[in-house]
Amino acid sequence: MKKIYTIFIFFLITNFLSAQTITGGFTWDNVERSYRLFIPSDYTPGESLPLVLNFHGFTSFAEQQEGYSAMNLVADTAKFFVVYPEGVDNAWNVGWAFGSNEDDVGFTNALIDSLHAEYGINLDRVYSCGMSNGGFFSYKLACELNDRIAKIASVTGSMVASEANNCIPANPIPVMQIHGTADNVVNYNGSPGVSIPIEELLENWIELNGCTPVSDTIFVEDISTTDFSTAQLIQYRDCDDNVMIAFYKIIGGQHTWPGAPIAVGITNYDINASVEIWNFFNDQYPLDMTVSSNEPVISKQKMTVFPNPFQDNFTLYSSVENIKSIRVLNALGRTIYSNNNLNSKAFQINNIDWPKGMYFVQTKTEYTTRTIRVLSK
Repeated sequence: MKKIYTIFIFFLITNFLSAQTITGGFTWDNVERSYRLFIPSDYTPGESLPLVLNFHGFTSFAEQQEGYSAMNLVADTAKFFVVYPEGVDNAWNVGWAFGSNEDDVGFTNALIDSLHAEYGINLDRVYSCGMSNGGFFSYKLACELNDRIAKIASVTGSMVASEANNCIPANPIPVMQIHGTADNVVNYNGSPGVSIPIEELLENWIELNGCTPVSDTIFVEDISTTDFSTAQLIQYRDCDDNVMIAFYKIIGGQHTWPGAPIAVGITNYDINASVEIWNFFNDQYPLDMTVSSNEPVISKQKMTVFPNPFQDNFTLYSSVENIKSIRVLNALGRTIYSNNNLNSKAFQINNIDWPKGMYFVQTKTEYTTRTIRVLSK
């Protein structure tokens, strides 16, 4: 899969002949601040395009984030601006005892005004994303610049406990989190003084956005079998003001940007973070392969598995539609069984010798996709 992304990148380079990244800056709070702005190749002066703020990580810098996230490729295709701001001393002020103490929220607010004055950006479509420290800062913007930032996405970021406790956004705001369970920098289970656990982070935003604690889960196809990781997409869609929370849980993933052109650790290549972030910002969510383990898409449709728990076989039964395909995933999200050539209401899987534990049976009919948890005893 890494080779596919590499080919994709070189294929799109030809479209960058008229695209450009320019550098700019201004003085804010007596400090010289700078940024890199990517302008799509078919941009017409005066055209009101969306803007994505893409913040680098701690000790990183704007140009590195530009290359590592490879978001310019997405921006040139989908036609939006991407700005890569430069943090003072390679850091963003997110409440850590170390890093930056600058007024980065004020700087970002002024940056939006500056880019709007020069390029006429669409002020209703300003979004923020970032890697690590940049992900932390995107959450800070969701809390403190809620009237200007429409949506945020964090890759390997979280929040400091004090910031999370004091966050009172003026309005519900859609949030996407992408995080590896084996992140060795921003620990998935949290680190004192650095970050709260990712599960707690999500719980906080579920409450802040007035969401019900009911989620849909998608097991992303493991198209890259050599990246030592898999991906799940967990979505909370019953929230105030029709906002949603999307969480890409990268099983086995480390402190990396999924789909990055360079792997600097266990990097997932089943998804491309820059593509998924833009899809989220651009309202191309939820994905059309949504799997609901809580509510059926069609209320009359019932999918049953018996016996459950099972030993060496179990049967799936659909009350309304014929089952078209079955896929079984283990607790790590890896496919261990699949059958795509079905057309019946019942199907039995025999001679099972899987280890004891929890499994997820994904079934597809003509109109619905469902995941059922089963237990091997």
